[in-house]
Amino acid sequence: MKIHSLIVAGVAVAALFPTLLVVAMALSSRDAGPVMIAGLVGVMFSAGLSVYIARRVARPLRNFDTAAMSIARGKFGVQVEVAGDTELADLAKTFNYMSAQIEAYDHETQRLYEDIEAGYLETMVALANSIDSKDSYTRGHSQRVAEMAVEIGRELKLTERELKQLRYGGILHDIGKIGIVEAILLKKSSLTDEEMQVMRQHPSIGDGIIQPVSFLKEIRAAVRCHHEWWNGTGYPDGLKGEKIPFIARVVSVADTWDACTTTRPYSRALPEAQALEVMQKLRGTHLDPGILDAFLKVIEKKSQSGAESVKLAV
Repeated sequence: MKIHSLIVAGVAVAALFPTLLVVAMALSSRDAGPVMIAGLVGVMFSAGLSVYIARRVARPLRNFDTAAMSIARGKFGVQVEVAGDTELADLAKTFNYMSAQIEAYDHETQRLYEDIEAGYLETMVALANSIDSKDSYTRGHSQRVAEMAVEIGRELKLTERELKQLRYGGILHDIGKIGIVEAILLKKSSLTDEEMQVMRQHPSIGDGIIQPVSFLKEIRAAVRCHHEWWNGTGYPDGLKGEKIPFIARVVSVADTWDACTTTRPYSRALPEAQALEVMQKLRGTHLDPGILDAFLKVIEKKSQSGAESVKLAV
C-alpha cells in the first residue's frame, strides 16, 4: 500500500475514534436517541474532516512521487508546487532546487560530451583529409562520398540522426588507408595481386582505428564493410545482401559513384551518362538495388533542378 493511502486511513481512524467512542457510550445509556443523533453527526463531520486533511497531505506526496519518477526517466528540471508555509512546502523547495541542479548538471555534462565528440571527430576528419591530400587524384574524395551518402539518405527518408551517421561514415570510410604504405597507396599504375591484398586490409585497419571511440560505434560498419558486395564476393568478410549493414551499402553506392566520376592514376573520369551505365551494370552484383534506385532519383532531381547532369533513362 502506498504511503499516501496509509495517511488517508490513519487520519480517518484518528478522527473517527473519539466520535465512535461517544457513540459506544451512548448505546450503553438509557436515553440513547439524542446522543446517537449527535454521534452520527459527529461521525459524518469527522469523516469529512479526516478525508479533507488526509488529501491535503496525500496530494503533495503524489506530486512528489510523480516528479521523482519523471526525474528517474530522464526528465530533469521537473518542479513540484506545494502552496502554503508548511513542512511539505519547504520540502518542495528543496526538491525543486535539487531537480534544477540535476538539470543544470545534465546540460553541462552533455555540452562536455559534445565537445569531446567534436574533438574526436575533428581529429578523424583531419586524418581522412591527410589521406586524400597525399594524392591530388583523390583530394576531396571522402567529403564527396559523405555528401552523396547524405543525399541518398534524404531520398530514403532517413532521420537526422541517421543522416549524421552517414555523413560521418562517408568522411571516415577510408580512414584505414592511413595504415597502407605510400608506395602502394600512391602507385600510379595498377596494383599487383600482392599489393591488392595489402590494399584490401584498409577496411579492417580503419575499423580498428575507430573501435575505441564509443560515439563512432554506429559508423564502424561503414568503415569496415563499404567494400562488401551485394553478391557476397566483396571484402573483408564476404557478407552478402542485407547481411551487409545498411550504412555500408549506402556509402558503397556513393563511393562507387565518386570512383566512376573522378580521374585516378589508372583510370580517367567517366562522362556522367557512361558512369550511370556502369552503376546500372553493378545492380545486384556489387550494389544494393534499392539503394541504387534512391541514388538514381538523386541524380535525376539534380538534372531537373538544372545541375550539370544528363537526363536519366531508367
